[in-house]
Amino acid sequence: MVGDLERAVRFYEEAFGASALTLPVVLQGRAAEMVMGAPGGTRYSMCLLRLGTAVVELFCFLGDTRPAWARPAEGRLPHFGLQVEDVETALERVERAGGRRVFERVERWGRARVVYVTDPDGNVIELLDAPAETIAAEAIRMFPQAAPPPR
Repeated sequence: MVGDLERAVRFYEEAFGASALTLPVVLQGRAAEMVMGAPGGTRYSMCLLRLGTAVVELFCFLGDTRPAWARPAEGRLPHFGLQVEDVETALERVERAGGRRVFERVERWGRARVVYVTDPDGNVIELLDAPAETIAAEAIRMFPQAAPPPR
């Protein structure tokens, strides 16, 4: 959820090299109300951006009608993780594009380097320089009960 869809698209393009999978489109009426679980009159714009092999859907409420749950997030969850080549370089791009760091400095998660940042709307993004399997292996090393059963 963002406050300004065009600004958010620019941020993800500049910070992460995102590319548009769809142009922004306005959704309203019964379908918008059903998707958002919101009262009558709910309108929002949305678009899909490609981030490497992932996709992020950005949406922005239009007007004053929105669901009760649509308030700024607090804390560091929910968030999504984004694998980058170099965490420090990605952090610099995030800050240059209008985001901010949440962690004071880049931290270690096993062999991975990790930092939490926010986009201009406060959405939390975890930047890490290791594949998901490496992150999961470290989680299992620290919390053995997290290991899935063998296949």
